[in-house]
Amino acid sequence: MTSAFSLAANSTAALFPRTFKASVARQFTRPRVKQQTDRGRDWLESLDKQTFTGPQGEQRVYRGGDGPLVFFQHGWEADSADLSTLGQAVMEAGFSVAMIDGPAHGQSEGHKAHILLFAEGLGAAAAQLGQPHAMLAHSMGLPATVLAKARHGLKPGRVIGLGAPDALPRNVEFQSQAMGLSKRAVRLMLESVSEQFGEPATNLDITLDAPNFETPALILHGANDQIAPPVCAERIAASWPGAQWEVFDGIGHRGVLRDDRVVERVLAFLR
Repeated sequence: MTSAFSLAANSTAALFPRTFKASVARQFTRPRVKQQTDRGRDWLESLDKQTFTGPQGEQRVYRGGDGPLVFFQHGWEADSADLSTLGQAVMEAGFSVAMIDGPAHGQSEGHKAHILLFAEGLGAAAAQLGQPHAMLAHSMGLPATVLAKARHGLKPGRVIGLGAPDALPRNVEFQSQAMGLSKRAVRLMLESVSEQFGEPATNLDITLDAPNFETPALILHGANDQIAPPVCAERIAASWPGAQWEVFDGIGHRGVLRDDRVVERVLAFLR
């Protein structure tokens, strides 16, 4: 696909690589918006509003319900309202919920965010709120969960991933191809990410850490996902011992958050 955007991006990558990398750095560390939906916000606001100390300051967490604790983590440029349908269903099924706004997202403090900071935030949540019975994460929230398990002491009893990319480099390549970006642009993007994160982007791959996990996992995906292709679910489950996975027809990256079939599958797994 060729567009004015891809032509401009490819030209900048070829002629002004430093400018291109600086732009990428902003895109991967400075969220443009803090929420993507107004749906479910009334329910979210009915919960108890608390904070815990995260890597970028105080992070908002919405608490409610009784029973085993379930953490919820949204994805990039979203907030906890994204997960309100699932959160409400889980709470009504007899669990307590902790809906976590990531660093610099929703009502949490900070101006910088990326997958490593999300992971640190989840580790901080576990240390300050207690280890959860389960962790439910959408999109970037799942690789952040994996890093929090591997590096920051998060120990959920089970993990549920929705619409998650399996590896940052593969996801960058997938989205870049859809946008018509050149191989040089993709290479510079990954270089910029590695520099910003302080480690190779190739480290940010669920399939590297998952083989070491014994935690039961459920990986769900929409067949029409244009952000992280459905094959990601298969790759993640293949690398995660004993993981269950399913792809649902007729829904995409955000549809997986509110589909009745997904809700039923999640509740069955939690029980």
